[in-house]
Amino acid sequence: MTRRVPPRRIVLWIMTVLMLAFIFGQSLLPQDVSAEESGWILNNILNPVLNALGLGSLSHQTARKLAHVAEFTALSALLVFCFRGSFAKAFSGGFVTAFLDESLQLLTARGAQLQDVWIDLIGVLSGVLIGLLVRRLLTLHGKHVEENHS
Repeated sequence: MTRRVPPRRIVLWIMTVLMLAFIFGQSLLPQDVSAEESGWILNNILNPVLNALGLGSLSHQTARKLAHVAEFTALSALLVFCFRGSFAKAFSGGFVTAFLDESLQLLTARGAQLQDVWIDLIGVLSGVLIGLLVRRLLTLHGKHVEENHS
């Protein structure tokens, strides 16, 4: 007997694969292209918004590190749902992705930095915790959330 995969699970996995493609795609960009992209976002979006809120500006380096955290937070929150609430599987998936992400940068002569893996792991842990919290809130409010049976 074949089990039908719910459409929401398919959508979650597609979103996760797209997030992985984005993360790895950014790592494969040459240093100058990556710096130009992040500089544009910083100068045209982030700093104007932060300044309008009276919070000051971010440095280019700080913005790049926060982007690492944001990418891995989003990925890991998705992984929580893909792995039906398994902390271990979601965290492991995020950790392996962080390691592979930095390793890919060796192919572009950007050089891998152990510090970036640690920064990515802050995002992984944040994303897993946020994902677990959202799953719990959905369950408390009567929304159907699939449980991990493995």
